Amino acid sequence: MGCTEQHILERTSLTTLIGYDLAEDDQITVTAAIRQINPDLESNVEIQSATEPTSRGARLKIDLKTSKKIGSGQLRVVLFGEELAKAGIVDSIHTLKINPEISNGIYLAVVEGNSKSLIENNYKNITDIGQHIFQLIEHNIDQNHVLSSTLHEINRENLSKLGDYSLPMLKKQGEYVEISSIGFFKEDKFVGSLPAEDFLYIKMIRDNLQDGSLGLALPTTTLELSSDDSSEEIQIAVDSIKSKRKIKLADKTVPEFDLLIDLESRLVEVPSNLRIKNIESTENLEKAINKKIESEINRIIQYSQEINSDIFRFGERYKAQVRKANIDLEKWHEMYTEMKVNVTVNTKIVRDGVFQ
Repeated sequence: MGCTEQHILERTSLTTLIGYDLAEDDQITVTAAIRQINPDLESNVEIQSATEPTSRGARLKIDLKTSKKIGSGQLRVVLFGEELAKAGIVDSIHTLKINPEISNGIYLAVVEGNSKSLIENNYKNITDIGQHIFQLIEHNIDQNHVLSSTLHEINRENLSKLGDYSLPMLKKQGEYVEISSIGFFKEDKFVGSLPAEDFLYIKMIRDNLQDGSLGLALPTTTLELSSDDSSEEIQIAVDSIKSKRKIKLADKTVPEFDLLIDLESRLVEVPSNLRIKNIESTENLEKAINKKIESEINRIIQYSQEINSDIFRFGERYKAQVRKANIDLEKWHEMYTEMKVNVTVNTKIVRDGVFQ
């Protein structure tokens, strides 16, 4: 490292994480995790916060509390407190978008409660809260546990004009921070959430899936068991899930869509009394999986209609398949609550050691 670069680092504080919360009188509280680098190139993280009528004003006030210039080039994550998210985050996102220092690759997320308390908490096992949350989100995106939510991707969703977006929701759980749920937005306002365990179903509706895993509770009445079992359900696990979806507009007046999902998976865990030694028993298991996944997908689509948040982009599909469709997002939201979706899932189990 050259002397010039070292001196620049010594004179600069690096913001890695920012949280926005709604304060009294519609003011904004900004909380920042700032990495300070000393002459020995050792770093420590300090937390600063300020409340002002605008986020820009709050960040300037934070600058007055630090002995070094604060740089935003290392910003990795922006968090929105729940109350601010409910009020709307369009202004905050616009401020981020027009700041030339801030990368379009930063992650956006919502915090259950307020972001200030999550960032300021003194965690025993977390030394750099900004880096930790960045790695938490990135890891779960890689593992197909949450949708990617970069500033670029959210801006692109907003440009579609006929759909809404979702953000991961974080929660302080004792000495840890976890991704607790998927937050649904209607336009720029947070309107509801589903548990993180529903993510794979959400992904199947939105996109093709390259890899994933699920635990499923299936009714025993449709399956062949080797011994009497009074349980109404059995638990199985599948992984290596690959799915392809097809969406077709069946009726433009309702509107009504046909959603077909072809799914391939590997069975990795079953109870010992489940017989799967022949083609018929395998087909029965596949049918049971189909019904279970269809039920879960219907539940999730119905919930999205109840809160009127089209994160699945059915509106885009509608406009693409209806010539001269004269609709905007407001009109589509009126139609979305009445939309009908016919869900069909076709599962194929890939044979492996469980069958042998």
